Amino acid sequence: MLKIGIIGDYDPVASLSRTLSGLSTCSFSGSYNPSPDHTNLLSENVNIPVFASYEAFLDNCDAIIVDHTDEINSNYIINAIKGSKHILLEKPLQWQDEELDYLFKLAEEAQILFKFRESFLFHPVLKAAEPYIHNPTFIDYQIGISSETPSEHLPDLIIRALVQCLDAIFYLNPARIKKTSTVFSPDLFGFPGVIHGRLEFDNGCISNITCNGYAEQNKSACLIYQENRHANLNFLNQKLVIKDKLPENDKLRSFTVPIKSKDPVAEEIWNFIDLILNKSFYLTPFHNYYQSFMLARKMIENLPIHSVAE
Repeated sequence: MLKIGIIGDYDPVASLSRTLSGLSTCSFSGSYNPSPDHTNLLSENVNIPVFASYEAFLDNCDAIIVDHTDEINSNYIINAIKGSKHILLEKPLQWQDEELDYLFKLAEEAQILFKFRESFLFHPVLKAAEPYIHNPTFIDYQIGISSETPSEHLPDLIIRALVQCLDAIFYLNPARIKKTSTVFSPDLFGFPGVIHGRLEFDNGCISNITCNGYAEQNKSACLIYQENRHANLNFLNQKLVIKDKLPENDKLRSFTVPIKSKDPVAEEIWNFIDLILNKSFYLTPFHNYYQSFMLARKMIENLPIHSVAE
């Protein structure tokens, strides 16, 4: 049975541990946080093993899920890889390119699964759309952030939205980037009110991304245009609508695809465990969606968001 440990804070650790406890293929070995205050909070409020020593934590698990990277650095991950621990890592936006390249190389040499967390790729709408999307020619991803959102929350919302939408675009169109450009509007309370990105792929697909901080309401929708088909993926409303142009009919045929409600985080963890137990991660690249992550970092670094620049 696979023993899994979690690095994180109180709420995510409690939630993730419940997911792991319901699986027969693994056991939850405990949690770790480098901050003594967080460790005490976990010990007092969660009825799970909490390790004060990182070495003891690693000794008691075969794989680790890292829920955040705010209080750890790449040395923690290097030690885990050298200890042959499989790793599901929250995207480390602040780590240097050289560190990330070294981690992937080290993981490949150690023949362990080292993977960034991609929970959004398991979103029910995205999974439902997969059978209907073939060689899209145009992808228009629209993000709306309500103008009523408190300004202090906006940088985190913008960053998360950009990372997720790029993951979705590369999931729907797995091709290489040929050209990119990003423009943004003047500052709105310290960050851009509108961000617009354009991606050109080597298979002819073009993708536009618009993140609007002046929106009337929150929005996350991906519009796909391909030959004789238009797909509308609405992630907030959990709805997928397909419109097809039939040869014998001048009108579009529209139908809504049923969505099976699933927990993307749980689905991601099940996939992580399955890849390890079946050793099937040897058949796929160690850095799936690494290109989209690096592109998201580049877009974010170019934005005048003060909390990121500090």
